[in-house]
Parts: sequence; structure tokens; C-alpha cells
Amino acid sequence: MEIKYKILIVEDDPLIRLIYAERLAMNDYMTVETAEDGLDGLNKIKANNYDLIFSGIQMPNKTGFELFQELQLDENLAKIPFIIFSHLGRLEDIQKVRDLGIKHFIIRGETTPNEISDKIKDILYKSDHAQGEPVNRRKILIVEDSVDIRSMYVDRFGQDPSLLIEEAEDGLDGLNKIKANNYDLIFSGIQMPNKTGFELFQEVTKLSDKKHIPIILFSHLGRTQDIEMARQMGVKYFLIRGSNTPNEILSQILDILNAKDKTFRLIIQKDSPDYTKFIEGFLYKEHTESDSEDGIQVKVTLRKAVKPYTFFIELDDEDK
Repeated sequence: MEIKYKILIVEDDPLIRLIYAERLAMNDYMTVETAEDGLDGLNKIKANNYDLIFSGIQMPNKTGFELFQELQLDENLAKIPFIIFSHLGRLEDIQKVRDLGIKHFIIRGETTPNEISDKIKDILYKSDHAQGEPVNRRKILIVEDSVDIRSMYVDRFGQDPSLLIEEAEDGLDGLNKIKANNYDLIFSGIQMPNKTGFELFQEVTKLSDKKHIPIILFSHLGRTQDIEMARQMGVKYFLIRGSNTPNEILSQILDILNAKDKTFRLIIQKDSPDYTKFIEGFLYKEHTESDSEDGIQVKVTLRKAVKPYTFFIELDDEDK
């Protein structure tokens, strides 16, 4: 993704400023600049075009609240999304946020840098969408028989405006919806009536037009038999729910979806010079080569490809 969003972090504590600047800069669609206090921040905002301001409160020269009030005096600057964060969540800060009408308020001690990064991404997407810019939404199906658990994930994943969430109440309901719709990812529990998550996984991998869909299976307790079954079936994505927060799971889902855009597939004909050339090119690099049972399809996967890049070569037989 090309760098699109320009973020300004306003904070007088150099360590805190550095922590957030480094974390946000990990997003390849953000470029991050910093200001050491409210006055420095105001001068930079007037001289540059920022897509979002992330500001502390207590700072010399000009507080975060005073910075926000200054921006409201300019019609254009007032439109920039403004997040203000408190170190301790003092009651007077919370009341001041309400009085000034600040929409986005974060208590730093209760929110990790990763969660703040996700929050900023959500705000940026929503800002784009509100301005009429298209948002490429990926479609996810959540399959789980527990209404409470299903609702929890629907609510959390649905907060990401890049995702469109649908739900199924068990494996059979999920399979029917998968056959009738196009999904970018399936997130499924295991123990369910009518059809388990493992049975759903097996059924989907048999569908030629659906087997490419990433499937995440999650276990509530991480039972040994579930882990072993997932390993035997070749389940690539397996999570233990109790060991991963909804925010962490959402982050992994986004990583998987983004990795899909970095998967390259090349189909070449059986016994063609091109296939021979590719195989010879890989002979001196670490790779895996496997033949299907009928000897028709060959897949070569580079193990040393930079993650999350994956490169497949498949042999296409004209007679099949």
C-alpha cells in the first residue's frame, strides 16, 4: 500500500513520543512526524497538511486542550481528526474532553500502542469514507454456535470499516453461506451442532472455487485433541481463544488478508521449457517440490521468500 496518511504526534515526553512514532511508522500507509509541545504542534499544523493529530494533554507552552481550541478557530484545520490522550484518565480531563466536544479520547495506561494504532486506522478509514472515497471492504464469515461469542467478534471486527462481517450459527449454516457467497476469510469455532469446524474445513477445501479462502479455526480451551486434529488436517491458521484478545485476533486477520495480496501464482504447461527453466533456477535455492498423486500437478514453494510473500508454481496438464 502506498503511503497515504500523514500523522502528527504532539507530546513533550521524548520517550512516549518515540514509542508511538515508531509503532505508527510500522504501518506502511502512514508517515509520522512529531512535535515537542502544543505550540510546536500548532506551528507545524499550520505549515503542513496532516490527516490526523495525536496529542497529549499536559505540555509546556500550549496544552493539548489549548491546541484543539486553536484548531477550531480555522474552518479547515477543525476538520482534521484529533485524538487526545491522557496518561492517567483524570476526571477533570474526561470532563474537559466532553465540554470541548473532542470526539476521540484515549487513556494511555489502558490502551496498548497496537490498540492505538488500530484505533487510528479506524478513524482514518472512516474519515475517508465520510468524504466519499471508496473503501475496499473484505467480506468475512464468522461461524460459531454461541450467540455471545459470535456477537463479540461481530461487534469487534465490524468496527474496522475495511471489513464487512456476516455470521453463521453452525458449521452447516456456514457451509451453505460459503457456497452461496464470496468471502475473503472464514473465522470458525470448532465444536458446533450439525457440522463442526473441522468438518466445515474439510468440506470447503473440497470446493474448487472456495478452497483458496483462508480459514481460521479457533478453540475455546486449546484442547490437545483439537491441536493434534488441526495439525493432521493441515489447518494453517489455528487460534486458542483464551490466549488471544479480540483486538489481537483482528490484527492477525488483517495480516492474513493483506498477505493474500502478496501471493503470486504462475500456471505453466506440463513438460514445457518454461517449467524446466523455473525448476533449474530454483535448484540452488532452498525450496519444496511435491507431486500430486496422479503425477500431474507440481507445486514449488520458496521457503526463503520474505514473509508474507508466497510464490507458487503449478503444472497445468492440458489433458486433465
